[in-house]
Amino acid sequence: MNSTSRKRLVQVLGIALIALALYAMLSAIVLAASFALLQKGVIPDWPWISPIQKNLYRRATRTIWQNQVDCVDFDDQLIYKPKVGACKFSGPEFNTTLNFSAEGRFTGTKPAGKGIAVIGDSHAMGWGVQDQETFAAELQKLANRPVYNLGVASYGTLRELLRLEQSGLLHKVDTVIIQYMENDRKENTYGHISGAEDSKKKFEKITKERSGFTALLGTITKAYGFALAAPFRNLKAKSLKPKDFSTHYRPLIAVLERHPGLRDKRILIFYSNGDGRPFKGFPEGRDKLLPNVEFVDLNLDPGDFYRIDDHLTSAGHKKVAQQLLKLLGDRN
Repeated sequence: MNSTSRKRLVQVLGIALIALALYAMLSAIVLAASFALLQKGVIPDWPWISPIQKNLYRRATRTIWQNQVDCVDFDDQLIYKPKVGACKFSGPEFNTTLNFSAEGRFTGTKPAGKGIAVIGDSHAMGWGVQDQETFAAELQKLANRPVYNLGVASYGTLRELLRLEQSGLLHKVDTVIIQYMENDRKENTYGHISGAEDSKKKFEKITKERSGFTALLGTITKAYGFALAAPFRNLKAKSLKPKDFSTHYRPLIAVLERHPGLRDKRILIFYSNGDGRPFKGFPEGRDKLLPNVEFVDLNLDPGDFYRIDDHLTSAGHKKVAQQLLKLLGDRN
């Protein structure tokens, strides 16, 4: 290599290093701007900013409902359950107050007649919406039937059914609506506790105050790495890949079979996964093993969910309620 070629190589390398340094600085600026906007509740739909905000929110700034001691009480079987009374819960895209009684989250004044029990996780509970905006409350208004919202964040079907039995409401309902989610399989397959002492340890871990400079530094480092890669990831962005329901089916049916009190109830099962992720192979219609169980796909999509939070918006809840109303009127 002659001197001219070496000189050109040095120049190219110098330009490349300057470009990398400028890109690193730009990424840091974008990360800081994303965080500042997120803290103010400004969620722009911009290619670089949006994925960074979602990553920051879910890894660092998100408040988890069941981590708040003002929202939950210890339960030796359920680990935690909603604290009776009001509980404030907010995020960049919502600011809500949740009201609970022994009959679950408030759905309004109960009409007369045989009721409907709604069980599920945070999607059924109504993470991110007000009491009257949950699909349970919307369904009560539409159907003019009492609807009991027993959904609790992070419960699998195993604890959801146990909570329903503990509530003493089974004799008041002839229909149970189960909102299923992709993360229910683990609890349904392996269980969730091994006794009161284990429950207490898990409750203390869940509600333990989270802080620490080391953890914060680690989160910032990971967020910066994501900010550097975000533009390139965004170029390859694809629609949410469906998850296969086949491995979920047997554990779910096994859990349902353990509860003889459900055999005279009509059971509707639909799914609501984070961000509207679809299931592949989700059953349709009456179950072959349990004829009182009906599987329904409500065809939820990402537009029914918050942009950076992965829960249903008030419009998404209304859509669920309207579709459930049709199914309730379609009794054969």
